[in-house]
Amino acid sequence: MAAVRAFQAEQTVDGAQPRPELARALAGGDPVIVFQPIMDLASGLVTGYEALSRFPRLAGIAPDLVFAQAHRQGRGHDLETLAIVKALESGAARPASTVLSVNVSPSTLLTRQLHDVLPEDLHGLQLEITEHEQVADQEHTLSLLRELRHRGATVAVDDVGEGYAGLQQLMALEPDVIKLDRSLVTDVDHDAARAALIEAVSRFARGTGARVCAEGVERLEELRLLADLDVTQAQGWAIGRPTVTFADAAEDARTTCAAALSKILEIGDVKDSAHPDLAGVLSRIATTESLDELARLMSWVAAMLGCDKTQLSFCDDRLEYVEAVLPHAWVPEGRRFRVEDYPVTREVLEGNLVAQVITGVPGADAAESRLLHEDGFGSLLMVPVYGGRRPVGLLECYLASHRPWTRYQIRTMRCVAAVVGPVLTNLLRSDRS
Repeated sequence: MAAVRAFQAEQTVDGAQPRPELARALAGGDPVIVFQPIMDLASGLVTGYEALSRFPRLAGIAPDLVFAQAHRQGRGHDLETLAIVKALESGAARPASTVLSVNVSPSTLLTRQLHDVLPEDLHGLQLEITEHEQVADQEHTLSLLRELRHRGATVAVDDVGEGYAGLQQLMALEPDVIKLDRSLVTDVDHDAARAALIEAVSRFARGTGARVCAEGVERLEELRLLADLDVTQAQGWAIGRPTVTFADAAEDARTTCAAALSKILEIGDVKDSAHPDLAGVLSRIATTESLDELARLMSWVAAMLGCDKTQLSFCDDRLEYVEAVLPHAWVPEGRRFRVEDYPVTREVLEGNLVAQVITGVPGADAAESRLLHEDGFGSLLMVPVYGGRRPVGLLECYLASHRPWTRYQIRTMRCVAAVVGPVLTNLLRSDRS
């Protein structure tokens, strides 16, 4: 093959002598292509295989270092093209309906030699653009990717979170798949910051129509959390090691995915009240059968939103007062607040509006601010609770700090209020009768 002969040439393109051991390894049959399964986390099925190069005749040298050495010799494009050709040949035997994923650097993507070896029909082929190298000619690269997509290929951006990875490049390439680097995945079940970052990438992917694949998954605990974070696919030793055959995913990995999906599909009790999710809390609220139980669930809402206190109150038909729903009221039992004394509360209830009060901010409502100060809080979020077309209560969230509420918190509270409304209406009617 021309790519092998290029390594056997006397001089490289820049005049440097090539490393003879690399040329000998290629002449002896390296690289050997192995395939690592990629599993869909919703179904537990293998949907693709990543083709990886191994160099058994260069014992002790990691594959990425071999490719880096080849690029320093001016023969990196030859080696990448050779690896892709071998992957295409061996990958033709993969199971039906699975994708073959091959790695290519941005600079090799621009070469004629790569495009000369690619088949016309690229359906079932995924090109992983490695982010260890910055995209030099972005306009030309995007034009080539559009052409390859038109021929059936999909595009993945590899190693996101490591190397040169950046949001600008990620957005520019418009990938079909975003592959998370193992540095983000390792021990994610013990690292809240990593989990938050992966969840943010998942939200970004949903907004752009991309899928997220986590690389380097070595433990089932990582796999379980990744499924909860809306990661679409995963690969790693916990799922399957690279082999020359096309292996299925490990049984315990498939079982873990099935269990994670079953947990999401369950409707009923939230098992972990210290870390409740929105779907679980709303499901529990919708099936609440007493005012006491509904009041207790407000502590779960507070945990979900990260606030210091969440309080549910009901109001009378004429909007003359609001009164806390026990048992978790932060006010003494039986204490009522006259709505006319709190203008912001009246606006929220009558106008079906959301409002926040932050003490110490110019223009903050004096009555609400005074009450917040007396009870040791600095910030209040008020969301009306409607039963049909009229207000039946008020959801209030409190923070000790003097800071505004995020859009996520506001949207979440509006969702909670929408579910609480009919439940509170029915419970109040039953309680009064």
